[in-house]
Amino acid sequence: MDKLRALQYLIKVADTLNFSRAAKSFGVPASSISRRIADLEAALGVELLHRTTRTVRLTEIGALYLEQVRAGMTQLNDADELVGQRSGAPSGTLRISAMPGYGQLLLMPALQDFSERYPDIVLDVHLSDALVDLGRDQVDLAIRGGNQPQDRVVARRLDPNRFVLAASPQYLEKMGTPRTLDDLQQHHALMYRGPHALIKWQGLDQEGWREVPVTPAFISNDGASLIAMACRHRGLVLLSEWGLKDYLRRGELVQVTLDQALSVGRGGESGIYLLYLQTRYQIPKVRVAVQFLVERLATGLA
Repeated sequence: MDKLRALQYLIKVADTLNFSRAAKSFGVPASSISRRIADLEAALGVELLHRTTRTVRLTEIGALYLEQVRAGMTQLNDADELVGQRSGAPSGTLRISAMPGYGQLLLMPALQDFSERYPDIVLDVHLSDALVDLGRDQVDLAIRGGNQPQDRVVARRLDPNRFVLAASPQYLEKMGTPRTLDDLQQHHALMYRGPHALIKWQGLDQEGWREVPVTPAFISNDGASLIAMACRHRGLVLLSEWGLKDYLRRGELVQVTLDQALSVGRGGESGIYLLYLQTRYQIPKVRVAVQFLVERLATGLA
């Protein structure tokens, strides 16, 4: 039995929960996938997968076994890639996941220059707010906002991710400029929808952080659309400063300063972070990408 191949098949079936999809990724019949995994189960003396005519899922022992196997396979793949790139220019496919707004506005222009410097590296960029598991999802680098991660990843801070309240001069002339958290109840809010829920506005008063009740005039998971609506005088927008700075500089939007703090989270050290696994930093394509992006995107806080 080719145990290494069987383990590769097991990981793919666990990720797709489908023999046919797993088989397609390897270019083999589904029966080959099933047979190899059955041989592995026989050798181990345990059932790794529950199979029915419609579904497949890991058994409890299968999930525990896969957790150990996945870590080992990742290290093996990293070792192979590291040895393969010891000589010559950095190469291979670099998989990056980033938040859509930050990715479109700041990351993609930087990656255009990166590609010119390292033409042998193929960039595979996925823009999404969804969280990723760098090891499980086979992502080399991720850019996410929020509090500094405490998990097993290296986090390089690129930006403080300070949130700014803004509106067009025309909107403020018509509706008045809010000065307090309570004033916001008389205004229209342009609100961001995260991957799981609407992102509520949070204010800090004498009693601590609290949700600020506002009336949504427009909701979207696209920051550019929220900014466009703000520029058309439809309401107040609360977004990261890095996304608003050009509009503020041109005067299309103006910053609104309240007498109390307003954000989308309740305190803690927030930021935009470049995330990667320390074990993969030794691979040339990952190392040069980290160095380039920190140099290009960090605001002196990384």
